[in-house]
Amino acid sequence: MRSFALPLWLLILTAGLMTLNLNGYLLFDHDEGAFSEATRGMFERGDFLTTYLNDNPRFDKPILIYWLQAASIAVFGTDVWAFRLPSALAGIGWVWAIFAFTRRFTDQPTAVSASLIAATALGINVICHVATADALLNMLLATTLLTMYAWSQSPHKGLLYLVYVLMALGTLTKGPVAVVIPFLAGGLFFIAAGQFRDFLRAIFFVPGWIVFVVIAVPWYILEYLAQGQAFIDGFFFKHNVNRFNNAMEGHDGGFLFYPLVLPFLLAPFGGLLLRILPSARALMVGGDKLDRFLWIWFLVVLVLFSLASTKLPHYILYGVTPLVILMARHREWLQSRWLAAVFPLIVLSLLVAFPLLIPVVESRLTNPIEIATAQRAAVFFDRDFVIVAAIGALIALAVIFWPRLKPWQALCASGAAQLILLWFLFVPMFSETQQRPVWEAAMFARGLDEPVYTQSVNLPSFNVYLDKVTEKRSLEPGEIGFAREDRIKYDDYQILFQSGPVLIIRRDDVTAEPITAEPVPHED
Repeated sequence: MRSFALPLWLLILTAGLMTLNLNGYLLFDHDEGAFSEATRGMFERGDFLTTYLNDNPRFDKPILIYWLQAASIAVFGTDVWAFRLPSALAGIGWVWAIFAFTRRFTDQPTAVSASLIAATALGINVICHVATADALLNMLLATTLLTMYAWSQSPHKGLLYLVYVLMALGTLTKGPVAVVIPFLAGGLFFIAAGQFRDFLRAIFFVPGWIVFVVIAVPWYILEYLAQGQAFIDGFFFKHNVNRFNNAMEGHDGGFLFYPLVLPFLLAPFGGLLLRILPSARALMVGGDKLDRFLWIWFLVVLVLFSLASTKLPHYILYGVTPLVILMARHREWLQSRWLAAVFPLIVLSLLVAFPLLIPVVESRLTNPIEIATAQRAAVFFDRDFVIVAAIGALIALAVIFWPRLKPWQALCASGAAQLILLWFLFVPMFSETQQRPVWEAAMFARGLDEPVYTQSVNLPSFNVYLDKVTEKRSLEPGEIGFAREDRIKYDDYQILFQSGPVLIIRRDDVTAEPITAEPVPHED
C-alpha cells in the first residue's frame, strides 16, 4: 500500500508559505473586519447561534467558519492572526488533500509538484491568509470532489459517507454551493465515463443523506426558529439567489471576466496554465480519465460563475484545484523560460509601479475613506518601497532563467519570492494606509472608558480593536461616537480624536473647536 504522508520538508515548507507573516498586518475592512467582529461579538453576547454586526443579524454566511474562529480566539485571544488561523489551517489541509490524491492516482514527484504549485500560487495563498469563509469552503469543495473521483475508481461505502460529510460541512460554511458544484461536476463526469448508474447509486444513498441532514440541517432549523423569515430572506434569497441573478455591490463583469483573471490568480504559473490547455483533449471520447475529470470540474465552475451576475475574482478558486493537478501532471510541457516569465513579469512590474498608479486611482475615487487611504498610500509607497520591490522582483525573475532549475521548478521558487514580497512588504504597507486610522481611533476610545456608538460608518474592525460591540445609532448630548469627518456637522460635535478621515466625537449642545490628539503608538 502506498504511503500518503507528506515528506517532512514539504509539510514544513507548505505550512510556512500558508502562514507567512499572518500577524503582520491589521484586519482589512470590510470582509475580514465583518467576519472577525461577528465572531468576537458571539462571546460578548453569549450567542453562538446567530452572528451580528452592530446589533443587526448578519446572514451573509452560515455558522461553521465563525465557530472555528471562535475556537481559535478562545485559545489564542483576539490577535489578528487568531482570526486568520482557521483559513491558514484550511489552506494547509487543502495542500495535503491535493498531495494525497495526486500521490494515489499519479506518482510521488507529481504529488510534490502539485503541493508546491498550490502553496505558491498567488490566489490560493492569499485566500488562506484572510479571515473569511473562502479558504475553508475551497478545502471542503476540493476534498469532496477528489473523494468522489476516488469513489468512482474504487467504490466503497466509507468514501461515499465521506463525500456526504464533506458536503454537509461545506453547506455549514457557505450554503448550497457546497452541494451544487459537486453534483454538477460529478454528474457530468460519471455520465462521460459511462458510470451513470454509479452516480444514481451515489445520489440516492439514503444513509449518506441521513448523515448530511444530521450534520448540516440542525443549525439552519435553529436559526430559522430564532430569526424567522428574516433568515430565509437574508441568507437564501439575498446572498444566494440574488447573488446569482443580480450583480451585488457593483461586482459585475462580462463572460470573459474569469478567463482574464485566472492567469493572475495562479501567478506565477500563467505560462504553465497556457501550456496545459491541449490536455483538454481528454474531454473527447477515449481521453485520459483523470484529465477528463479535472477539466469537467474546472469547466463547471468556470461556466457556472461566468453565468452568474455577481462576479468576484475568488469565486473561480473553486475550480483551481483541478488546474493545479493538471499543471503538476503536465509540468514538463513548459520548456520556454520566456513564456514562463511573462506573467510573473506583469505581476511584479505592477507591484514595482504601484506608487505611480496611486494618483490615477485617487482621481477616480469619491469615498472620503478611500481618498484618504490613497493619500496615505502616496506617503508609505515611496522610493524606498520601489527599490526594495524592484530588487525582489529582479531576483524572482532571475530565478526563472536559472538553468539548474526546470521551468516549473523555477516558477515555484519565483512564486515563493513573490509571496515574501507580498506578505512582508506590500500587504503590511497597504494595511497601514487603510487600517491604521481605525486602529488608532479604537485605541483612543479604549482609554475613554465610556460607551461608544457608531455613526454612519461601516468599519467593523473598529469593534474588534475596541473589543466591544458599538451600537449604531444617533448620539444623545454628551455621548461619544465613532464617525467619518464628511458625515458630521462640526457645530454639533466636539472632535476628541482624528486620524485621517476617522473621528472620535462627542455630541455637544454648543459649537466646540476641534481638539487635537497625539497619534496612538503601534503596539507590536
